[in-house]
Amino acid sequence: MPHLVIEYAEKLEDSISIPALVSTAQEAMHRSGLFAPHTIKTRALPYRHFIAGEKGGSFIHAEVRLLDGRDEREREALSSAVFNALCQFADGVPAVTVEVREMDPACYSKRLPF
Repeated sequence: MPHLVIEYAEKLEDSISIPALVSTAQEAMHRSGLFAPHTIKTRALPYRHFIAGEKGGSFIHAEVRLLDGRDEREREALSSAVFNALCQFADGVPAVTVEVREMDPACYSKRLPF
């Protein structure tokens, strides 16, 4: 069920493999041991127009969305694992960030199977 959404500066497509970035981040989620591999949904979204700091540099940001049930230590370890996976591709990228968010199960709807 977890969603991993990777946002990045579109200009990074010239210097890094976005499919490899997505695959590596997906694998980090899997290796966490918190999720069955078939439940992890990972995607990447490029941004053409953005301002990232005063100099307008590039960025990679990941948001991990989960339903409740993981303690703080598990969420911190997951954040670190995804962060380290992203950093493998972030040579020369000034801003790399990860946020783990818990979704409200009452407000989350889904259709299965997929």
